[in-house]
Amino acid sequence: MPEKAKILLVDDRAENIVALEAILTSLNQELVSARSGDAALKALLSDEFAVILLDVLMPGMDGFETAAHIKRRPRTRDVPIIFLTARNAEPDYATTSPSRSTPGCCAPRCRSSWTSTRRTGSSASRRRCCARS
Repeated sequence: MPEKAKILLVDDRAENIVALEAILTSLNQELVSARSGDAALKALLSDEFAVILLDVLMPGMDGFETAAHIKRRPRTRDVPIIFLTARNAEPDYATTSPSRSTPGCCAPRCRSSWTSTRRTGSSASRRRCCARS
């Protein structure tokens, strides 16, 4: 039987973790939760994850700062991060500088913009798309 992938769920709100677990349980993968950026970084020291679902707005170290720490480490820099937030997509979140974390995408409606950004490295199309939100 193939090994289950580990998915790291990072959110400071317990009800959000419960909601994510309810949605993702059907994938039959190992779900690991962390309630802060610090807890996520500790989890990454001992385990390898296939993907990280990371809340943007957390007290202390926010999601972008957490992602920046993750991307600095050679062992974790290639782990995909999906940013989550309960707030509407705002240009500040959608156009996060690659120097702070990884290029982001504000919503599925920006998929073509995000895809072209990943190919070209340009953030201009991402800003235009998210500015329409």
